[in-house]
Amino acid sequence: MRLFISFLVILFFVEHKGFSQIRYIELDSEYLEESRRVKLQLPRNYEKNKKKSYPVVFVFDADYLFEPVAGMVDYLSFWEEIPEAFVVGIIQGGHREQDMMIDEDQFLPVGPGEDFFDFIELELMKYMDDNYRTTPLSIAIGHNQTANFANFFVFKKVPLFQAYINISPHFTPKMSSRMAKSLDNSKNRTWFYLANGTDEVKDVKKDIKDFAMAMNVINNPLLTFTYDEFKGATHYTVVSQAIPVALEKIFATYQPITTKEFDEVLLVTPDLVNYLENKYADISTYYGLNINYRIYDIMYVLRAIEETNNWDQLLPLAKLAKSAYPDTMLDSYFRARYFQEKGEPKKALKHYQDAYGFDEVGYLTKELMLIRADEIKEVFGY
Repeated sequence: MRLFISFLVILFFVEHKGFSQIRYIELDSEYLEESRRVKLQLPRNYEKNKKKSYPVVFVFDADYLFEPVAGMVDYLSFWEEIPEAFVVGIIQGGHREQDMMIDEDQFLPVGPGEDFFDFIELELMKYMDDNYRTTPLSIAIGHNQTANFANFFVFKKVPLFQAYINISPHFTPKMSSRMAKSLDNSKNRTWFYLANGTDEVKDVKKDIKDFAMAMNVINNPLLTFTYDEFKGATHYTVVSQAIPVALEKIFATYQPITTKEFDEVLLVTPDLVNYLENKYADISTYYGLNINYRIYDIMYVLRAIEETNNWDQLLPLAKLAKSAYPDTMLDSYFRARYFQEKGEPKKALKHYQDAYGFDEVGYLTKELMLIRADEIKEVFGY
């Protein structure tokens, strides 16, 4: 069905490029037979990067959940812990009870609840895809009843969301068994994050733990399931703790190499360059994002090479660096180090001298290249 869009209000809280921008949008919905307000935060560099596409985070209960999610998405993406993303807030004030209407026999959306389901799938998500540069990755986040409702989208043959964040959900009967069956047989990459606090209502906490047990026995390599119980958190305070953890879990592969990853993986991986290439291939596959190799990650691989004396990895690393950063001295420096460690000082000297003509990178300065070249000249008399 055709969706008629009316922009009643477009409000930019911050107009400066490089900051996230907030818009209110009114959607005239044929399914809901009324206008529904949606709150949208653009990625902070959306207008600057005209060819770049972004994931979408859909926030139910946006009346109170939008700001903590939008703020954390903007904060974590600023530090490259997660990619920049759209945050779409579904405002449900005055509609929540009917939006969440569930059949008491089958425990599935019915009446206004089914209409709300169709609004999300056939109007809101379509609107985002039609009007903005989106990637295939969509995340649903809800609290209490809306967390439970978002899970119904898992049961579609082709799920609309690839990641689900359930914060202190109130599960309907059969949700646990249905979810386990669907995700056990799923052929789609899925992230599912579940959280509650130790001070959650007793009956709700039991249902959540039972759900977690059912999910933990699923043997599907395409599913990443995480359950966290935050000490001292209540049904309401758990929100602030769960949001950043959930986002980091979903985007764990996207994140730059960490100290832990360096110690536990890089130092015991023979083919370091292949590991780095696979990491970025996974980022493309999982998130629909084609990003350039971070210099930070390249330098972590160099450090692993140095600490393990895995000098043969320097040439493939040089090739990768030349492709990713052709104007920098990375390629020349890596080749110079390779030949120096392999006992070919004349070739090493040439590449140190060549490096002087390229852009500096961090501690790899032109002064350092001259020092390294002079050291070889002094030792070998070139």
